Amino acid sequence: MPPPSSPTSPPLGGRQARWQPHNDQRRERIVAAVIALLEEGPAGVEVPMRSITERAGLSKSVVYRQFSGRDELDRRTRTAICEQFTDTLDTALDVTAGSIHQILHRSIGAVVDWIDRHPRLHEFLRRGPALGDPDDMNAMSSLQTSIATRTRRLVSGLAGVIGVVDEPVVDTMTFAIVAMTEATVTRWAHDPEPALDRDRLVAELASYAWSVLDGVARAHRLVLDPEQPLLAVLERLATPEP
Repeated sequence: MPPPSSPTSPPLGGRQARWQPHNDQRRERIVAAVIALLEEGPAGVEVPMRSITERAGLSKSVVYRQFSGRDELDRRTRTAICEQFTDTLDTALDVTAGSIHQILHRSIGAVVDWIDRHPRLHEFLRRGPALGDPDDMNAMSSLQTSIATRTRRLVSGLAGVIGVVDEPVVDTMTFAIVAMTEATVTRWAHDPEPALDRDRLVAELASYAWSVLDGVARAHRLVLDPEQPLLAVLERLATPEP
């Protein structure tokens, strides 16, 4: 009679796949702990690993097993912060609700409020790269590019509805608006006695953004009404005149 077969261990890949969700949850827990500590602590000061492990409720050995080093942890944290920022902005950029002016005010207001409420997270983005960024690029610069790309796709899609697409111009316009807005809001947020209050700042930046958008539209022989619902404007422009 052949000897009884001994149980075999699951393949390594199977064990890794089984533990992946658990490890993902631990990484999210650790990153959330870093973000919370950044919000509470002084700007520009690195959060100690001991504080991170205590806030996450995990041992140092568990934390160290989840990341290749502190650099990866910081990069993942910046990526998570960028995602929070873009989620907030995506909601404000909803083109199905409101006029051009309302969308500009809403979007710029979202940027102002996020930077004003999370100054330490905003500063942390400027201190180093996120996942996938080159070592010499900080996460804020990468985020500006990402937001400009998302906005460019949106504007290009809308322009396509009315048969006007000039990708280089749209790319330059959207990045100029995004970079101008972020730089201006950063300066305002760091000013202990800003000359403008929040609402005036949003109104001014929205008017600058509209001036750029209107100038590009007129260069393409389009006249936009900033007070009409955007979808109604597009429907009118897309309908050939009799």
